Order: sequence, then structure tokens, then C-alpha cells
Amino acid sequence: MNSWSRTRKRIILSLVLFVVTILIGIPAFFLFYQKPTCFDRKLNGDEKEVDCGGSCQLICSAESLPIISKGDPRVLTVAPNVFEVVALLDNPNSGAEISRAHYTLKIFDSVSTIALKTIEGETFVPKGATFAIFAGPFTLEAGLVPTRAILEWDKGSLIWHKNTKVLLEIIVRDKLLSNEDSSPRFEAMVGNGTLESISNIDFVALISDEEGNIFAASKTFIDTLAPNENAPIIFTWPRPFSKKAAQLDIITRILPDRSFIK
Repeated sequence: MNSWSRTRKRIILSLVLFVVTILIGIPAFFLFYQKPTCFDRKLNGDEKEVDCGGSCQLICSAESLPIISKGDPRVLTVAPNVFEVVALLDNPNSGAEISRAHYTLKIFDSVSTIALKTIEGETFVPKGATFAIFAGPFTLEAGLVPTRAILEWDKGSLIWHKNTKVLLEIIVRDKLLSNEDSSPRFEAMVGNGTLESISNIDFVALISDEEGNIFAASKTFIDTLAPNENAPIIFTWPRPFSKKAAQLDIITRILPDRSFIK
């Protein structure tokens, strides 16, 4: 067999292999190929980590800032043996939120290292906003005096989601505190200045002294505010304040649904 004959056979064989590859390989590729998604538990597409970052809705932990505690949680006395805890926090991530962040509050007295009470819960972390965790009221045995609390997050629940929607603003005005020496009453007017209804609105009132220390707190909510609607909110306490109020704050948060309202 001369060299040209061998060369011709090689060319023919190569063409046959090429045609077979085209006829079988390409259909097989489209048959078994799976487009990268943000839920396939693989690092693919434009993801920064597995199923997060890039065009995914989930934000990678390395791309998010931690929740900031604005001071230690405050343990407040409501009545004899009845207490509540409030923690003021800030989410510095302007475009990210957490649907359900699980937390644990441990309440201690001034000397013990063993918690008098442990409270577990979950909360919605709104994007780029200050929010409050309010727990209570709860009772303790007579003689137990809680003085401090520690807030711990379940890190596995801190799953950040992108949120590019414009935040709907609740306007708070006409704040008035009365009857501090008998039955304190804090009232205000809230309004929806937008063109759409706002539902599941959570309000936490914080009363602070001249040093900025929170010494009283309360909570309420409104089911729905219609467009351009105004409504009053009222917070009350059963006993006189032990300190003079110097600062009145109302922390507003729009919750995803009613399951967060307790």
C-alpha cells in the first residue's frame, strides 16, 4: 500500500469520526447538560461560592457585613417578678436581609454564670435598617433579680438574601409621653405616605434616660395602613417610671407576614 492510499484512509477515518462525534456528541451534550443554577449545590456560573454571589439571590457570607449590636440587651422590670428584654440592632447591609434569623437570649443575675432563663426565637432582619428584638414579658421566681442578658445568633440561620426593592416608609410624628409618675402612656401618630398598602407593621417604643440608657420598652403592631392613611399607636406601662425620660424612640419594621407578630 502506497503512502497516498494510507493518507487517504486516514482522512476518511478522521471524517467518519468527526461526523460520528457531531451526530452523537452534540445531542448527548444537550441531553445530559444541566444549566448552572443557584440551587444545584455546585460552584458554577458566575457564583462566588456554592449557590451564592453573582446573579444568585443568596449573598455569600464573605460579601455581607455582620449584624451590629447597639449596646448590650437591656433587662427591664415590668412588675414584681415580671421582666422583659429588648435588644437594639443594626443591619449595615443596604441591599440584603435575612428572612428568619434564629437567636438565643440568656438572662443572668449580677453574680451567677448560669442563666436564670433562656429565650429562643427568630426575627426578620430588614435591609439597611435599625431594628429591635423584644422578648417578654416573662416571670421569674421571687427573689431572682435579672440584671443582664446576652444575645447569641444561630450562625447557620444567618442566610442573606438580596433585596433591591425600595423600602416603604412609615412616618412617625406627634410623639407624646404622659403620666410618667402614675401610669405612663406613650402615644404617637403613624402614617403611610406611599401609594400602596403596607401590612404587618411592628413598632417598638424605647424610653431612655439622659445617659442614653433604655429603661422602659413596649411593643405594638398595625395590621394594615392604606395609602395615605394615618393611625394612632399607644404604649402603656403598669407602674410609674423610676427614671426621668429624656429620649423617646419608636423603632418601625415592616414584617414579611403575620407569623412574625407575637
